[in-house]
Order: sequence, then structure tokens, then C-alpha cells
Amino acid sequence: MVNWNFMDFLFRFFLSKIKNLTFVCLTEVELNANMYKKYGKSLIATLLYTLYLIFCPSAFAQTYGLKFQGHHVTLDERTELNLTPDEYINIQGEFELSFDFKAYPTFITSNRGLFGYIVRIINEENNNVDLLSTPTPNANLNVVIGNKNSILSVNYPEDAFKEWIKLRVKILLSEDRIIFYTPDSFYVQDNVGFREKDKFKIIFGANDLIKFKTTDVPSMCIKDVKLFEKGKLIHHWPLNETEGTFASDRLRKKKVKVKNPFWLMRSHQSWNEIFKRKINGPLIFAADLKSAKIFIIGIDQLLIYSVVDDQIFTVKYKNSSPLSNDGYRAFHNSRDNKIYCYLVDGEPLWSLDITTGEWTKSISVSSVQTKYKHHNQYYCDNNNSVYLFGGYGLHKYNNEIRKINLKDNSISDLPTNDSIFQPRYLAGLGALNDTIYIFGGYGSETGDQRINPQSYYDLFGYSIKDSSLFKKFEIPPVIDDMSVANTMWIDGVTRNYYALAFEKTKFDGYLRLVKGKLDEPEIEFVGDEIPFQFLDVRSYACLFYMPQVTKLFACSSYFDGVESTNTSIYSISYPPNRSIPQSLNPGENSRLEFYWYLLILAAILIAGAILFIRRIRPGKLRKNQIIAPHLTIETDDVNSINTEIEYQLIFFGGFQVFDSNDADITNKFSPLLKELFLLILLHTFKNNKGISSEKITEILWYDKSEKSARNNRAVNIAKLRSILHEIGTCELSKKTGYWKIDFKDSGIKGDYIDFLKITASKNNLTKQKVNRLIEITQKGPFLSNVHYEWLDEFKSIVSDKIIDTLVDFAKSCLVKEEADFIVHLADSIFNFDVINEDAMMLKSKAQYCMGKHSHAKATYDKFFKEYMAMYGQEYDQSFLDILEIKE
Repeated sequence: MVNWNFMDFLFRFFLSKIKNLTFVCLTEVELNANMYKKYGKSLIATLLYTLYLIFCPSAFAQTYGLKFQGHHVTLDERTELNLTPDEYINIQGEFELSFDFKAYPTFITSNRGLFGYIVRIINEENNNVDLLSTPTPNANLNVVIGNKNSILSVNYPEDAFKEWIKLRVKILLSEDRIIFYTPDSFYVQDNVGFREKDKFKIIFGANDLIKFKTTDVPSMCIKDVKLFEKGKLIHHWPLNETEGTFASDRLRKKKVKVKNPFWLMRSHQSWNEIFKRKINGPLIFAADLKSAKIFIIGIDQLLIYSVVDDQIFTVKYKNSSPLSNDGYRAFHNSRDNKIYCYLVDGEPLWSLDITTGEWTKSISVSSVQTKYKHHNQYYCDNNNSVYLFGGYGLHKYNNEIRKINLKDNSISDLPTNDSIFQPRYLAGLGALNDTIYIFGGYGSETGDQRINPQSYYDLFGYSIKDSSLFKKFEIPPVIDDMSVANTMWIDGVTRNYYALAFEKTKFDGYLRLVKGKLDEPEIEFVGDEIPFQFLDVRSYACLFYMPQVTKLFACSSYFDGVESTNTSIYSISYPPNRSIPQSLNPGENSRLEFYWYLLILAAILIAGAILFIRRIRPGKLRKNQIIAPHLTIETDDVNSINTEIEYQLIFFGGFQVFDSNDADITNKFSPLLKELFLLILLHTFKNNKGISSEKITEILWYDKSEKSARNNRAVNIAKLRSILHEIGTCELSKKTGYWKIDFKDSGIKGDYIDFLKITASKNNLTKQKVNRLIEITQKGPFLSNVHYEWLDEFKSIVSDKIIDTLVDFAKSCLVKEEADFIVHLADSIFNFDVINEDAMMLKSKAQYCMGKHSHAKATYDKFFKEYMAMYGQEYDQSFLDILEIKE
């Protein structure tokens, strides 16, 4: 007889570990207790389902879906998704069609682009219900009952133009009624004309069905199409394909036909070559981000690539071009809509009228010399100036910062900082607000090419306002001998940066798109590779983002040194998907999967054996160190947890601190000291490393100069040390280069410290520990009277940890024998999540086992109402389903 409480625990424990793998995203999978109960009735089923989560095509955290080609293409090129290509589908009683929807932003400005059929539902008698998109007088979603000439109009949800929204069409055949759900409301229409035992066609976009043929397709994207029968999911088409004209069903492997598909997965994964040409002589790139144009400036003509129109325009020069060699660099001036070119060899600065093709000499920049090749530049529209950083020439790397002021035709040197900005070239530059960021590069600390040249793996910033440099962090060396394309892009909303990196020592190499965050050193590859020929100053690459089409554009060139330049432009949809490792050959991929099967099977068996041994001999396991996601802490047996409630550091229910004599010293923490203390302490426990001075400065003194921030930090660190001395024996140190607080052997008691010990390992849980956790959390939410933007992540982690710990422990208990305890535990979960499904199931079952049947039903009914209020849809399981009682 299989112990299903044990199986449930094992299944969830293993899934929690899988979630931590960087290439797995479980949010796309229908994971809940009912699916487990349905498919997990054997160890083999559990294993196979776990393997499915790993190897299913949608397991990667990627952008996917189907983009419908609408009015922007010819009639024959428009997209159709037919869920019933061969025959009508037979559905009994009631059914629901749900899908994620987004209006494609490129064509929102075109009213005509929004008109068309999103989906049509048609029965065998040619009665139909249509969901249409219409642009006038306002953008509306319209439910049209064909045989009744009835139209129900609903304003477009505002978010539909920016992100995915869920739309649902529920049809009650026995009542001849349709309910249309948007994210924030629902609408009812009677007398549809459908009957029980009807069969249906379901078609998105265009279709060739007689009497219903149409080519009116709105510019939209669809994904995760689901079909429910009587509340039960019977089909799920994620639409996560990358090629082909069929889409696969996850549940029943039913393939559906797609005509003229544009798969989002591919457009967010693979670079699309949109321009490739050999051009006479050397050339330069520039871009006008406002009008979405990329300029290719040659010696005899200007090529303008219009991103929105996807067309190349040629402008012949009116007079002779000054571009006699490959040393020129260029930028677009948005104020006068001209391109400015300057030569690092000391020639005048020229401007080019992009309409007439006329060159004009502007100012002399003769002090700019050959040592600035492959430097970085940034045109600042606010002060109409160009900033130049670093460069290489005459066997020297440099770290000079220069400013060309276009208002008064002056050039000036700005202060630099050798400890932050080491001499380099081949770095990437991007800007956000009034700060310029420089990433990577190649150079040496002395600037001499002969003395230890190396790649840099750092990110630092330059404040235009203060003319000051500040270091951000080092990144992992993801590419040997890494260099970076000249320009990169920073997303102002997510604070993610994107740069093109390549290996400096390879001629026939690749550009790799990397994604990082301005606030942390983690970095990853996204998208596929782009072929790139590199030979020092003869090669050039840059990256632009065009918001009009939500795409990144990679431009590259290679000058043969004599006659011509090979140039290319590639595009990829934003945001780009995480790179998926490709196997060398099919055999290798098969072997890899086979090894994963063995590894997973071994992990499940080992986990089961450990749990079995612990249940028999719970006191024999040795002390160990548990490293949990986000939190690292030494864990012991229950005796290491304080048996008293009198804590010196109280975080649950509000911030409060007592000294070693039990006197309340909370008032000694000014708002700034309190934030500094929590910032260091929480980061100490988060990764056992602490927090850098740069991160502290960025959060607490972002508006001050480097010198002022350093002084403020030193003063407040000294004050904090004094207060910590009053609390007890603990040390505020920076021995590792990071600020951290060491409580080792201090005897200081804190509710957060005990919380970490209890939740660090689910394997070591006992009822005594769980009761202590409940006592701690019943005082109130974590740091409820403290509100910082950076603190939200910690609060969320604490809340999730509490819920996960209590739920997992409850599932290891026997409901009939410990019903009172489980009810108490479930109520504790509800304190943090009022519609927690696991807590509702646990409490209802426990109350039912106690003979309190009406109480159990009341618990379910309360959850049902709150679920409906929050999600705008009914909870999909009945009370009897929860209790596993057959009707």
C-alpha cells in the first residue's frame, strides 16, 4: 500500500528543487494538488510527470505565442488558427475557451489595424458567436451573436496594449447563455442560439469556412489557448512552436492547423538578418532613435534604414565626403536632425544634412588624436554635447574623458578616476537618465599595451550632473578575452542592460547578446549568435533599441583596409529569450536526456530513503548546513532555537530592539540608521556575504556626490557600531569587502534568526519547531511598520517561506489523528494568504474528520467567494472534490 502523504511530500519537495534550475520555468505548467492526485497515483507517474516538466518545450522561461498577420500584409498572408481543422468538436453541457491576448503595439496607431475577428465559434446549424476587435469610435472588444444581430461592446482593457491579458468565453449550452470575461469584469448574453449536443468549429483570425470566410484580422498576439468542458481542462495549446504550420496540444497531443504563422518564440530567440551588403570604402553607423532610423554613412552616399517601414533609402552626397579613412565616428543630433562626423586623427568636425546630402565643416577638433580609436561616445541632448570615453592608439590605451560642446564649439577635458576607469577600448556604453554606464572593454592598468593587457569584466557609471565616476560591480567572466560592442541599451523600466559581447582573439567569431541588471552582477546570454569578423580597429559593432517596433538591432562592419566594407544589420524581438544550449548532434542530446533520467530517478529514490530513515530515527541525523534559495544559515536541532519569547531583535509585528539589559533602545535608531542596519543585516543572512559599499550608497545616498556619500556612510557606520555594542557582542565588519553583521557566539536573540533556523530545511521540521514558527508569526507581518522599496523582496520571501513550511509540514501529518493541530496551522497560513488553496483543503478535511461538517463547508464557501472576488472566475473544484468524496 502506497503512502500518498509521503508521495505528495516527495513530489512537492522535488519540484521545489527543480524550480531552482536556471533553465526551468514551472509557471507555465498546470501544477496543483488535483493534477497530482490525478496523475500521481504511482511512483512511475510522478517520475514521468517530473521529467515532462523538465523536457517539455515550454519549460524554458521564454516569450512565446502566435502573432497574427493582419491588415499590414496582403490578404493571402493573413494568419488563421483553426482549433477544429478536420471536424466539428463535440462538447457536452458547458464549455469555456480561454486564451492570453495582446494587441500588437506596432500597429496600434492604425485604426484599421485593430479591426478584425479575434475568434469565431460556429455550430453545425451555422449559428455563431464572434469576438471582434473594432477601433472606432473607441477601441472595443465586441461579442456578436450572429443569428440575433446582437452586439455587446466592451472597452479594450488598457493593459492589452502593453502586456498579456486573459480573455475567457464561457458558453452554457443548457441555458443558451454566454459569459465573456475580461481581467476586471464579466458580461452575460442570453439567447445565443446554441443547444446541448451541438458540435462546434473554433477559429481564430482569418478563415475559409463557407458563409463565414473572412480576411479581417486584427494585429494581435495569442498564446495559451485552453478549452474546458464542465470545468475540466481538455485541451491546452501553448503556441510555443518556433516553426511549422501546426500547434501541439499539451494534454491530448491534438494538433491544430495554423496558416501564415509568425511564432513569437522564434522572433525572440533568433536574430533576423535584415540587411547585408558590401559597401565601397569605410563606413560609419549612427542612429536616430526617435524616428527609428539607422544610418550607414559611406564615402559616396548615405543609406537610411527605416525600421518602421522596413525599407532602405539612399541619399547621394551633394558635395565631396570628408570620410577618407576608417577613423571617423558619427552621431545623430536630434536638435537639428543632422549627422555629425569627427576624425580621431585631428580633422574638423563635419555635419551632414540627411535630407539634401550636403556636408558642412562645423568646428575644429584637432586635439582629438589617433589614441582615441574605438572609444565610446554619448550624445547628450539636454546640453547638446558629446562625451568621449577612452580609446586606443599608438600602442596605448587611455581613460581620458572629453566633452565636445556643440553650443559654443568647444572641447574640454573632464576629470577621470584611475581606480574606477582603467585605460581601455572595445567597451560598451549605454545611458539611463543623466548617468552613462560603461561595460567591459580591453586594456591595461598602466595604459601600456606591452604590460599585461586584459579584458575587463566590470560595470561602472559616470554622472553627467556631477562629472563623477562610480564603480558598480564585477561580473562573472562569461567569455574568454571578452570585448563589447560600442553601444549597449538599458531598459529604464526593468533596469536591465543588453550588450553584444565577443571574443577578441577570434577573427571568425560571434556576437553574443548578454543581459544584466544595473543593480546586481548576475549576467546571462539571451538570443542566438550572430556571425562577426573581428580584426581590431577594422571591425565595429553596435546595438540599438527601437521602441516603435519593440526590437533590438545589431549592426556590424568589417573593413578590408583597402576597398570595401562588409556590413550587416540584424534584429530580434524584445525582450529576447534566454539562450537555449544546443547539443552538438542528436546522439549527444539523447545521451544527455538519458543521464537526466538516471539522475532524477536517483534523486527521488534518495529523497524517499532519507525521509523514511528520518521517520524511524529522527534523532540520529547529524547537524548540517542547509543552503536554501535566498537564505543561508547554520541549522541545528530544536535546542538551538530559543525557548523564550523575550527577543532582543523583534522584526515580526514591527521593528523593535532591546539592549543587553533588556531596555528598549528602538528610539536610538534614526530612520536612516534603521534602514542602514536592516540593509546590512538582511543581506548578511540572504547570502552570508553581506552588501557592498556601492550598493549601500546607491540605495541610501544616490543623490549625493561620491565624496559626500562616502562621508555620510562613514559617519553612520560609526553610529551603528556604537548601537550594536549596546545590543551585545556582535561585529560589524568589512573583512571580505562586503559589509556584514556577525552574530556568531553573541547570544543575541532575534525572532528573525529563529525564523531562519526553522525554515532553512523542511527535512528537519518537528511539531515543536512549527509551533514556535506560528508563535513568532502570530505577532504580525514581517517588519510591518517599515517600508522601503528594496525591502519588498525580503518581505515576499519571508511570507512565501512561512506558507511553504507550514503547508509542507501539514501534508506530512495524519489528518484524522492531528485534526486540531492542522486547523490551527491552516488558520496561520490564512494570516498571510487569505485564498491559499492548500490551507483551505487542509482545514476543510480536518474539520470534516472532526465531524464538523458544516464548519468544513463554511470554510470552503468562504474561500470560494474570496477566490471569485479576487480572480473574477469561479473556483474549479467542488466541495466534494476537495474531500475526495464521489458523488
